[in-house]
Amino acid sequence: MPLPANCPQLTALNLTHPQVRDLAWACLGPPLLRVETLAPGAGVTDARLPLTAARTAWLHELDRQPQPLIDWLAAQPATRLGLYFERLWHFFLTRDSETDLLAHNLPVRSGGTTLGEFDCLYYCRQRQRPVHLELAVKFYLGWRRTTTAAGQSTAAEWLGPNTVDRLDLKLQRLLQHQSRLSLDPVGRELLASRGLEQPLREIALRGSLFQPSGDRLSPPPGYNPALPLPHWYPLSAWRSGANAQGRLVVLPRLRWLSPLRHGTAIQAPEDLLVQLEARFARGGRPVLVVQVDDEGCESQRLFLAGDRWPDV
Repeated sequence: MPLPANCPQLTALNLTHPQVRDLAWACLGPPLLRVETLAPGAGVTDARLPLTAARTAWLHELDRQPQPLIDWLAAQPATRLGLYFERLWHFFLTRDSETDLLAHNLPVRSGGTTLGEFDCLYYCRQRQRPVHLELAVKFYLGWRRTTTAAGQSTAAEWLGPNTVDRLDLKLQRLLQHQSRLSLDPVGRELLASRGLEQPLREIALRGSLFQPSGDRLSPPPGYNPALPLPHWYPLSAWRSGANAQGRLVVLPRLRWLSPLRHGTAIQAPEDLLVQLEARFARGGRPVLVVQVDDEGCESQRLFLAGDRWPDV
C-alpha cells in the first residue's frame, strides 16, 4: 500500500523514496478539513496544487535522484513534525515550475510585539497572484465529551496525543489569526513594503483523525469525507481484541506523513505489548503503530494509548 487509497493519483506515482513520498503527501495530498466549509465567505481556501504532468515528471525524477531534497532537509534538520512539514513545503515552492517562494516564517511586528508570522508567501504563476499560505499537520484522537447523537461531534472532542493540542483551538488560531495576518494593517504594510498587494489566502491542513474503538464518534464539521477514519485503542482493549496480531512497526513522529513502505524494526504483538505497558506506566503519550504486510508495506495504521489516556 504505497499511498492511501484516497489519493489515487499519488498512489499511481509509485514513489519509493520516503522523503519524496512525504513531499508528495504534504504538498499534493488531500486536506484534512475543508476550510471553505468552516469559514464560508471569509476569503480563505484550501491550498490546491494540482498534480500536473510537469509535477508528475518532476516527482519521478526526484524519486530517482533524491539528493537535492536530502541535502535541503539536512541543511536545517527538523526535530518536530510541524517543522519537517514546513521544510517540505519550502522545498516544493522553491523547486516547482509554477511557484516562487518569496518568504517564509516572516514575522509581523508592531513596536516590540510580534503579532505573528507568515508561514509562506509565494507567487503562483498560473493565477499570477501572490499567495499567503498557512501550514499545519495534525493527528487527533477522538474523545467523546459533550455530544450524544451518533452522527455528530465537535472539534473540541479531537485531541492531540499530548491532550493540550485540540482541533478546535488549532482551527481557531488558523482561521481567526494566522490566515488573517495579511488583512491586519501591520501585516498589509509589511506586504506592501515587499510589493505584495492583496495576496490570496490559503491553508494547507494535512493529517488524520482517529476514531475511538468501541465508539462510533463521527468526524467533526468540515472533515474531508475522502479520507479514511482509522481507530485508536486503549492498550487493554487492543490486547483483548482481534486486532493484536500481525507484523507491527511503531512509527517515530517524523515518519507519520506518508504510509510506510518496506519498513524495518518490525515487532510481534507480544513484544510490542511489553514495550508499551512499560511506556504507559510512566505516563507516556499514545504511539502511532502500523500493521505491515510481508514486504513491510503499511496495510493500516492505528494509535495505541494507555488505559487512563487522556486523563493522565
